[in-house]
Formats: sequence, structure tokens, C-alpha cells
Amino acid sequence: MLNDQKVLITGSTSGIGKAMAAAMLKAGARVVINSNEPDTGSAALAELEEFGECHFIETDLSSVEACQALVGAAFERLGGLDCLVNNAAAAVGGPFRDATVEDFAMTFDVNVRSSYFTSQAFARLVGKRNCDACILCTGSTNSMQAERESVLYDTSKGAILMLVRSLAVTLAEDGIRVNGIGPGLVKTRLNDYASSSDPELQELMRSQIPLGRIGEPDDIAGAAVFLASPMAHYITGHMLYVDGGIIAQQMVTST
Repeated sequence: MLNDQKVLITGSTSGIGKAMAAAMLKAGARVVINSNEPDTGSAALAELEEFGECHFIETDLSSVEACQALVGAAFERLGGLDCLVNNAAAAVGGPFRDATVEDFAMTFDVNVRSSYFTSQAFARLVGKRNCDACILCTGSTNSMQAERESVLYDTSKGAILMLVRSLAVTLAEDGIRVNGIGPGLVKTRLNDYASSSDPELQELMRSQIPLGRIGEPDDIAGAAVFLASPMAHYITGHMLYVDGGIIAQQMVTST
């Protein structure tokens, strides 16, 4: 499905990003994974290389220069790029009233600014295409529904939703498709609720998901493969929510 496609996935040595990398490799892509953690990167690379050609580039995406350098390095390593997946994310916990300028900067530098400038570098390098190049951005159900005491994260993911739509319109004339994937509650390092060992909390979470279970990273990976594939050549500007039905459901009034 992704035969010989050249893919860069940011924030991809664990969780959803790593699952996306594995799925794309199995679908025939050549992949560059990325994080700012060399030990995690080496371990992920050793595992992912079993599925196909995979490379790791260590980069801290909190600076614009690093974003541009990563895209350029991946382009050189693979001999081109067909797909960029902006998956790197940060989540700063704590009450709204206690959030600092530093908290704001870190959240938006990683979640929004890095996606903007990696996308800009990608578009400059790949040039005009025939809808065979694409950008994917990992959003969240939090871009549509607010979560208490998650103002920074929710706002950053709302920005990703509009980034997807605006980039799709802007890059359409260059034949570059832009879409997003909005995970719901998924078991990752960033998601304390989903990874909690508290059985009561787990049951509370499951009770609010129509499909009755918390998501796994592999549940998100299939959507990434589809949106990067020729099967999605007429899809752009869309945020595909992979959430077990969370945002489809109104308040529950009966048990």
C-alpha cells in the first residue's frame, strides 16, 4: 500500500508514533523516526528495523532551526520524502491558574510551532506533486471537546485542527495533501488517565467510550497508513477522529 514511500515521523520512538512507524514499514514504506531521547531511539530502531528500512535521527524540535534540519536530514537519508507525520507532542499538567510562560512556550513550541515549520520545510523540499505527497498531523479529540484543567494542551490541539485545514487549502495547488488524525483516549506515556493502574478510574474512562475500551497505539496506526496511501488521494483538510466514538456521544443520562 505504501510501496517505497519515504516517510518522516516526528516523536516516533514510543507510543502512537512508534506504532505508526511499524505499520508504515509493514506496508512497504521507508521510514525515518525521531525523538530527543537517544537511548529510546536506539531501542526503537532495533525493533523497527525488523520490518524494513528504518533510520533514527535525534532532534529536539523546540527550535525552528532543528525542525528545518530534521526535515533536510531525513530528505538526504532517504533520497527524498513523500510523507511527513507531525506526531511530536508535549503535555504540561497542572492547574490553569498555575501555568507559567515557560509551560506555554514548551507546549506550543512542540505541539504547534514544530508542526508548522517541519511542514514548511517539507513543502519547500518536495515541490509540486501530483497528490502523491502528504502531511499528517496528530491532533486529538481535545481539539473538539475541552477537558478540565487542560487549557494549554486543548488550545494547542485546536490550533493543529486549523493548521491542517489551512495548510490543506494552501498546499492544494502544489498537489500536497494535508490531513490529521485525532486520537481519543489512548494508552501512551503522555496519557496518565489511560495508563493508570486504578481500576475505578479505568472503568470510569471505559464507561464513557461507546466501543467500551481504551485505545491502543496500533488503533491509530492504521489511519495513518490509509491517509498516506493512494487510497486517500482525494482526501485533504480532514481530521479523522479515531476515538471509539467519544466525540459522537452526548452526555450519558442512563446506565
